[in-house]
Amino acid sequence: MEKYYIIYETKNLVDGKIYIGMHETTNLNDGYLGSGKRLKRAIRYYGKEFFERKILFTFNNRENMIAKEVELVTESFVKRKDTYNLKTGGEGGIVNEEH
Repeated sequence: MEKYYIIYETKNLVDGKIYIGMHETTNLNDGYLGSGKRLKRAIRYYGKEFFERKILFTFNNRENMIAKEVELVTESFVKRKDTYNLKTGGEGGIVNEEH
């Protein structure tokens, strides 16, 4: 089964906030919106129907996907008021809100 490595943007259609993340999948239409703590909280609050995911980039390997997320999700991106990202790109995983 072919595996896709994607960089996506999930947008809140109510307030316009965005989340940029990376995702490995065998189904580009799997409905995955992201796993960020702030993003998940917003999805619970507003409902899934008020979020849409757009695939920004597709790669053939994990390394290129990670490199693109590092390029896009920078410290200045994380500090913006219109994003749900809590930390810079390339690591994945969980981080505390205080970060």
